[in-house]
Amino acid sequence: MDFFPAPTPAELEQFYRRSGYQVDVTLPALMTRNRDEFGDLVAVIDGDVELTWRQLIDQAARFAGFLQANGVGAGDVVVWQLPNWWESLVVAYGIWAVGAVSSPVVPIYRSFELRNVIGAVSPRCAVTAQEFRGVDHADMVASACADVGCDPPVRVVLRGSVPGWTSFDDTLTASPVLVDHVDVDAPALVGWTSGTTSGAKGVAHSTRSFVASPLRTSRWLGSRWDDRSYMPAPIAHATGLLSCIAVPLFTGSSTVIRDGWDADRAIDDIARYGVTTSAGAAVFMAELLAALEARGQHELPLRSGYPCGGSTIPTELAERCDDAGMLPARSWGMTECPAVSGASPRLHPRAVRTATDGVIAPGCEVRLVDGEMWVRGPQRALGYLERAHTEEAFDEDGWFRTGDMGFVGEDGTVTMTGRLKEIINRGGEKLSSREIEDTLIVHQAVREVAVVAAPHPRLGEQPAAFVLAKQGTTEEELAAFLAEAGLAPQKIPRIWRFVDELPRTASGKVQKNVLSALTRDSAGER
Repeated sequence: MDFFPAPTPAELEQFYRRSGYQVDVTLPALMTRNRDEFGDLVAVIDGDVELTWRQLIDQAARFAGFLQANGVGAGDVVVWQLPNWWESLVVAYGIWAVGAVSSPVVPIYRSFELRNVIGAVSPRCAVTAQEFRGVDHADMVASACADVGCDPPVRVVLRGSVPGWTSFDDTLTASPVLVDHVDVDAPALVGWTSGTTSGAKGVAHSTRSFVASPLRTSRWLGSRWDDRSYMPAPIAHATGLLSCIAVPLFTGSSTVIRDGWDADRAIDDIARYGVTTSAGAAVFMAELLAALEARGQHELPLRSGYPCGGSTIPTELAERCDDAGMLPARSWGMTECPAVSGASPRLHPRAVRTATDGVIAPGCEVRLVDGEMWVRGPQRALGYLERAHTEEAFDEDGWFRTGDMGFVGEDGTVTMTGRLKEIINRGGEKLSSREIEDTLIVHQAVREVAVVAAPHPRLGEQPAAFVLAKQGTTEEELAAFLAEAGLAPQKIPRIWRFVDELPRTASGKVQKNVLSALTRDSAGER
């Protein structure tokens, strides 16, 4: 696998290590530590299956032994596309236990995305489920490999049997392995951007950069060994990797995983399993509140809060969640540089947690360039798999151009105002889609809204609104509401689409590129 590293000034690297923001610890060493220190404590709960840290690490070591016996080791890439099953954590830890490079793929990806992933990393091993939600994943992965001329010699299938593939159960008969030497500056993880405004890109992280996130956030935000997270979002996505793998590996905390989202089930699970924290996008928070209201319940207490990010979080929604005891804490980060800002109910007041995207994390820097937020920090990725992507996104001083727009307050809080690609250029006047969304979401009939740029025959672009609203709501009513709220006429959409749902990534982000494409037939000066 090739990747193209972004520059990082030597004095910056020295600062990170001198300040304790980066360390030399390896992932196998953290696994051994958790096995020894928290061996009898529960590590993961998946329905009726509970694994202690000793059981989880022992099985991961056996999976690592299978990989090593079949020639998979340092520098080799393992692509895995798996649901939120307990076996998936064994695979995730096992890949690192043998010192290989992990490349997780969310289960909703199909042949097109898989061909891109497999073609980019040329995996030596592929791991997937035989079937999940009516999709034959083993056949899909095999076909994608054939399409790009890649033939991984090691193939593992979960919960099923496929000719030419080793069953996961058989891998656990191998002798255990936990390697004692890993190059912490070499690639250990290849993540994939969510692709809300463009196609997914491969992002390479080292052990050092990956560990930097839980290393700092567990201390800064107060994650503890007795916390228990709830994660129905894919563990193969950045949010799941951090919440279900990185933070527990560093702190010894436990996690409850589910292979799909259901708000009612989530409420029951949180009470049944003593969940103290969860994380997710605005849509999950809104559905939790709706489910509580339908039950006649008023509280869903989460002692350690609900970090929320990845999409626009209206202040009004965050405040309602806070009133319900969920203690939301807005945050900001991305696959290339996770956890740039955040907040904690233990440290920060309500206004910081609900009305801003938190305070800048220790060791991180945020710089504004023409309204765009550039960042750098100890958790910044090594770079992209493609040279052009790295050269476009990073400068010579190690700054990453996020594509996000916002500002930093005098108190060090960060507030996102939108994406560069979400700015609507109406005849040279720049309109913020987020400003329109934040105003419209306050309307009592609106459950969710996404505003995107639509073509305009004379001015180039104009705002278009996709709305989930109560039946009977009209575009005239919503346009009048925006006017009464004081929005300038040019900011009020002329194109309205009332929809039952919005297209999303696996983590819950609205795919605005899909919505923009739907407006191309709606061009017109209306």
